[in-house]
Amino acid sequence: MELCSKQLILATLLMLLLPISMFATAAGQALFEVEATNLTIYRDGLVHVTQTLAANELSPEITLSLLSSSIENVMVLDENQMPVDYELNGDKITIFTLGAKHVSVEYETLALTKKEAEVWTLVADAPYNVKVSLPQNATVIYLSDVPTAIDTTGTCIVLSLQPSKWEISYVLPIQHEEESEGNSATQATIPTEYLTAIIFAAAATLLSALLIVKRRRGPNIKKILKSNPQLKQEDKEVIKFLAEKGGKAFEAEIRERFSDMPRTSLWRLVRRLERLEIVEVKKIGLENQVELK
Repeated sequence: MELCSKQLILATLLMLLLPISMFATAAGQALFEVEATNLTIYRDGLVHVTQTLAANELSPEITLSLLSSSIENVMVLDENQMPVDYELNGDKITIFTLGAKHVSVEYETLALTKKEAEVWTLVADAPYNVKVSLPQNATVIYLSDVPTAIDTTGTCIVLSLQPSKWEISYVLPIQHEEESEGNSATQATIPTEYLTAIIFAAAATLLSALLIVKRRRGPNIKKILKSNPQLKQEDKEVIKFLAEKGGKAFEAEIRERFSDMPRTSLWRLVRRLERLEIVEVKKIGLENQVELK
């Protein structure tokens, strides 16, 4: 009789625990939802990834699959634009989201693109819907599948892709080719007898230039902008501001000058200019100094 009573109690406990276990499993599957994933591809092949997630505020953490294990400049913020702790483990990121309802994840990677001759190719295995913004004036020459939508923003093509493994090839227009050819032709037509006179004239001009530069030395803004046609308008404005400050300024000064720009956007802008070797960031005491090269 006692044995039957124990078996009855055990069976009752199992019946009570079964719904709880099923609820926990279902809750674990709904810890978060990827609301949007945007990929912005730059001319140099760098891909900037931005994702927004709807999180369960009662969940202590969530684990998100990344598009690559080789990433940099990671930034995770909650709905109040406050930083959220995270851990990277290969191609996954664990975000400690307790109390957060929405999370934004941003990072950059060079591992999703490759170049052969003049053809760039994006290869991405996306487990969620993705929007891809190609560089300005890019021409698509191959798609591994049919996108759900094709739009344009200015001179950029925007592709909406369903979850799948994607391969997208495109080419970019060649810039300054005609100008370079024209300069070569001009150099080839210079008669030899004028070379001596040109050398003396160049020496005199150089001497005058050195005397001027000795009094006021500054970066060649026109050359920087001409050598980097992919720069955005905000990039150019920051470069001009640095030139006005004698070629260098602290990040705090830049933030004060461009107070309308979000702090995270300005941070990414400076890192982008540093990656293009336009500026150099130095640590001066407790502050970062941005200097034009």
